[in-house]
Amino acid sequence: MNQVVYIASPESQQIHVWSMNEVGELTLLQTVKTPGQVQPMVLSHDKKHLYIGVRPNFRVVTYEIEPKGTLRLKAETSIPGTPVHLSLDNNGKYLFVPSYHQHNLSVLTINKEGIPSQVVQVIEGLRNPHSSHVDTDNQQLWVPCLGEDHIRLFDLQENGYLTEATADQITTAPQSGPRHLAFHPSEKVIYCINELDSTIGVYRKFTRYRTMQTLANYPAGNESQRWAADIHVTPDGRHLYASERSESYISHYLISDDGCELTLEARYPTEAHPRGFNIDNTGRFLISSGQKSDHISVSEIDPITGKLTQIGRYAVGKGPMWVISVIL
Repeated sequence: MNQVVYIASPESQQIHVWSMNEVGELTLLQTVKTPGQVQPMVLSHDKKHLYIGVRPNFRVVTYEIEPKGTLRLKAETSIPGTPVHLSLDNNGKYLFVPSYHQHNLSVLTINKEGIPSQVVQVIEGLRNPHSSHVDTDNQQLWVPCLGEDHIRLFDLQENGYLTEATADQITTAPQSGPRHLAFHPSEKVIYCINELDSTIGVYRKFTRYRTMQTLANYPAGNESQRWAADIHVTPDGRHLYASERSESYISHYLISDDGCELTLEARYPTEAHPRGFNIDNTGRFLISSGQKSDHISVSEIDPITGKLTQIGRYAVGKGPMWVISVIL
């Protein structure tokens, strides 16, 4: 098994490429200088390309993934806004790029060479969209809009065009700030991390999506600023993890069999200001980046309980904030 971990560090304009062995140890393979401040990253479904978003000159940069996981610059594509998140449709034909600051979302086609080649649609009037996520059926795109306390849904057509499904829109609590989503691997359940009030919303699809649960990600009685960041579910759908930047911890929740109920199990200290983290492809390790520590840490996930045990810590670039892993 050849598993590779990519870490994006915008302040030093770098991607660190690591090889991860079967016990979670990392070995540095490459340090890439990026053409701008790199933030979001996403892998192509065929594992041949890594796409990154850079600023201040708004572009999507395409890297070819070489056999051992190292990166080779392939192309740069201009986009009409600051890229805050990148996602692909399930067929790998379209790339979605929300822009938090320009209040829009761009749709780009992916050509036969695997390069985002053309902006085919720009949806304006979204207040601070923070991410975008295609559902498992490849029918709808979910867009959490932090500035308007809505998760807006768009029907995805075969030509890549989006049409807003206004009736399906989800309204979150006032000033909650919906940020990122995680999907249950087998149930029609979505989990939303809300940045501004540090809560998690659980939604299940019936005819439309209904709110099943909303729970706090911060300890009762805690008076610190609430500043939730990232959320991920293990591949088996049994455990959910969410990060809180204000006090630098990751919360662990048990997921019920139907996916509709979360139960807090533990909170674990992690790297300072954990804006981004991820779970490796095997579901055995959690990699957390510290935006204020300039390090990443690797924790082993207990396969039964989901308990985190830190097993390694590594220096990276300045302000790391995005983590991606792939098995080649």
